[in-house]
Amino acid sequence: MQAFGCRWFTALGTGLGLVFGLHGLASGEPPFPAGPVKIVVGFGAGGAPDTAARLLATGLSRRWSQPVVVENQVGASGTLAAASVARAKPDGSTLLFGVAANLSVAPAVMRQPPYDPVKSFTPVAEVARSAYVWLVRADAPVATMPEFIAWARREPGKLNYGSPGQGTQHHLATELMKRNEGVFMVHVPYRVAAYQGLLAGDIQGMLESLPAPLALIDSGRVRALAVTGPARLPGLPQVPTFQEQGLHELDVAAWWGVVGPAGLSEAVVARLHADIRAVLAESETRGALTRGGIELAHGTPEDFGAHIAREWQRWREVALQRELSSD
Repeated sequence: MQAFGCRWFTALGTGLGLVFGLHGLASGEPPFPAGPVKIVVGFGAGGAPDTAARLLATGLSRRWSQPVVVENQVGASGTLAAASVARAKPDGSTLLFGVAANLSVAPAVMRQPPYDPVKSFTPVAEVARSAYVWLVRADAPVATMPEFIAWARREPGKLNYGSPGQGTQHHLATELMKRNEGVFMVHVPYRVAAYQGLLAGDIQGMLESLPAPLALIDSGRVRALAVTGPARLPGLPQVPTFQEQGLHELDVAAWWGVVGPAGLSEAVVARLHADIRAVLAESETRGALTRGGIELAHGTPEDFGAHIAREWQRWREVALQRELSSD
């Protein structure tokens, strides 16, 4: 994954934005944006998705000379927010800053999801991805991921792992790891991040996406045993991947992106995509987002749509195999 930092990319984004803005006028479509734009986030203020959405909103507002506001609609793993955007008018004035949770994982495990993550939205731009890291308490009797797996195999059902809730990507990714490595651990869901359970000794391990756990790792209160994905992270160069340690590769990442309601016009999508890319190329935005292991994404709206569809199908298969479902 590479960051968007080249000057030509900013220039290209600006040029495309102008071209497609003129195209919209020529075809009788009103210029975009003609008024305020709302970006809906399904999680609380101050978290990583909210912070990224606000950085994006600030940059877009500056480019458009229009208000771009972030609205937090919290609940049900972000599906309340996603459902509200799916019902919105497809004119580009209401967008979703979607994440893996509400665009693939939650709809995969819900018996009756309130929307179809492929048919209910128009993909606009993937924004960023970040790896997950497996954490244990600093005094855990293991120093590597293979040692942790061996511990779990010696004591099947006696080790607990935590997640932010049933049906979250943290939960399903750990179930995938359990299947890959042939171990049995007990899932302990928390309403928020499971750090307190880990520090208290109530759970023995957990997956968490970056950059959230970096402060605890740096303080020495927890230890990182492995990172997901094919390569080590620049921010945690001392932590090997799962595959590097002789385990199955755990190809799981947190990801964020912008979608609109189904039926968004090609001209509006093109303008949004170009301007989002231009904002991400700005040094201030890029620097704020890439600190702590987050990598800026790239690709077309079609690429992002295909990624959403693949991830949704992938987690549906895991949920079916592990007999996981939620209301």
